[in-house]
Amino acid sequence: MKRHVLRKRLISLVLGLIVCGGTLYAAPTAFAAITQTSEVSDSKQQLIDIVLKPKSQTKLRNFVYDSVDPSNHHYRQFVTSGQFASRFGQSTKQITQIRKYLKKHHLRAAVYRGNLVMVVKGTTKNVEKAFKVNLVNVKEDGVRYQKSKGAPKLPKSISKSVYAVFGLSTYSPFSSTQSGIKPSSFYTAAKSSNNQPAKYSPKKFVHRYNLSSLYAGGSTGRSKTIGIISFANFHPNDVYRYWDGEGINVKSNRLSVYRTNGYKGTWDGYDETTMDVEQAGAIAPDSNIKTYLAQSNITGMVNSIAAAAGQNVVDSLSLSWGQSEAQVAYEIKQGITPRKYNQILNLLFEQAAAQGISVFTASGDNGAYDGITTGMTKGLSVDTPSNSPYVTSVGGTTLPRTYVVNKKKVTILTERAWGSEFLYPNYIHQRFFSQMDMIQSYFSGGGGGFSKYNATPKYQSGFSGVGTYKATQLWTFKNGQPVRLKHPKQVSGTKSGRNLPDISANADPFTGYSMFVTPKKNSGAKGEWEVSGGTSVVAPQMAAASALMSNNSVGRLGFWNPQIYKFAATSSSPFTPLDSRTNNTNLYYTGQPGKLYNQATGLGTIDFTKLNKAFNG
Repeated sequence: MKRHVLRKRLISLVLGLIVCGGTLYAAPTAFAAITQTSEVSDSKQQLIDIVLKPKSQTKLRNFVYDSVDPSNHHYRQFVTSGQFASRFGQSTKQITQIRKYLKKHHLRAAVYRGNLVMVVKGTTKNVEKAFKVNLVNVKEDGVRYQKSKGAPKLPKSISKSVYAVFGLSTYSPFSSTQSGIKPSSFYTAAKSSNNQPAKYSPKKFVHRYNLSSLYAGGSTGRSKTIGIISFANFHPNDVYRYWDGEGINVKSNRLSVYRTNGYKGTWDGYDETTMDVEQAGAIAPDSNIKTYLAQSNITGMVNSIAAAAGQNVVDSLSLSWGQSEAQVAYEIKQGITPRKYNQILNLLFEQAAAQGISVFTASGDNGAYDGITTGMTKGLSVDTPSNSPYVTSVGGTTLPRTYVVNKKKVTILTERAWGSEFLYPNYIHQRFFSQMDMIQSYFSGGGGGFSKYNATPKYQSGFSGVGTYKATQLWTFKNGQPVRLKHPKQVSGTKSGRNLPDISANADPFTGYSMFVTPKKNSGAKGEWEVSGGTSVVAPQMAAASALMSNNSVGRLGFWNPQIYKFAATSSSPFTPLDSRTNNTNLYYTGQPGKLYNQATGLGTIDFTKLNKAFNG
């Protein structure tokens, strides 16, 4: 019998107050909301993921590191997805046994190449019997999703080879309008319907970070493919219009879209996908761009990464969407995100690394307080999946510029960590468009700090600046609300965990990059030029630069991190550390004078001519 239940739960977001040196402004907080639940229809079609255990986690980890170690005889001898399945994935025999069990319950199953992720499809009734769960619909403050009552269970004969089961919850944190996972991007007010703003061209990235020599050497990304993980549709015509405005002649068939699990797509976040594709294609003009679009939930994220790794056609992969570790912790507690979500992502990124795919992720745009705009972050937090030790986390800087706010000038003389604190004094009488605009103005900056989920990886252990930090504390938290200190505190200390980001480049929207975009679904509407920023701009730029450098090498560059930390420790380092203690903060962490690594910007900015020589020497 179907039942209908009403109960209270602390989940909804409303506006509270932040005390800001005597000034009040709004920020999200939680209050008790009515939750409604009802049974899911027996006939509804479900899509569930079974994540399979690798044969040996230790052997896989060792191979990932050995494959990018020049002193190892396996250097850059990456495996195919088929070879990965044979050497590291779950055995075919065990997968067959799982399939038989699922078939007995009238469920269909398919496995992504690599033998790590199995997708299961069938009706609610059959899923509930096979996994021994009860699925319910939830409505909370206007948000609707499905979740499971009870943890999924499988017979012991097959559960021994299963790492995790998820997808029973359809909670969608990836929306750019909901709290949770969001694209790391900002937009300025500069718009034009006719001409591209020349000073915001991606050529600025090329010239600033010394990429020109790669083009002169014949590197254009020809025969290389860049993958973009995203959750929203885009208009291909916008992208070609953008490249045409850049004076780039591109082949008409360079774009392709993979719709994960047959996903038809949404237009919520379309500008993010558009920007990622435009930037990647402009930096590597002869590369192919393959976009992986998925439903905006945990299952979509995992399946898109599994698909990209399984197909093994992309040489580099960019992911500009993220979620704070604080938000993940909350969702795990609520039972809508699997407890092993962090480990699942790490496992898939290890597959990509073993196959030589270089993965770049945006570190977030709320500085050291990642996700504070969701109301779940009550202090320092970093972004996931940028916290994974198997990706290259990309942070943000701001370029020299003079700002005028409330008729007062503020001049930035040198490239520094992206953080908005230098404008705080001018915000006292600032008029904002909305409460969220106000919050983002105070908490905008490149993500960085220490992961609570992942230990310090091998390549960072003992490296100059890793595990130690210097900071300027501008905020404290009282009753879950941020309070701006009247007198900032100078702080220093030590912390453990994966340090991020790894590298940085210009991400401030005020010194950002152009994009051309048509409003939402209406492809017949008139598009316009806009200026964008955020670490999500830099992730596809880095993926494209990686494609250019692999174009010069004998093959894929593979997982960057174990290699670039070694390069950074040499006398000919291709990195410029941003180690200044002053005027150089991501709203908490600053530079550590004399250190090679700094949590606000990682190893710093890149000279790609030098980095290309280091990779391909």
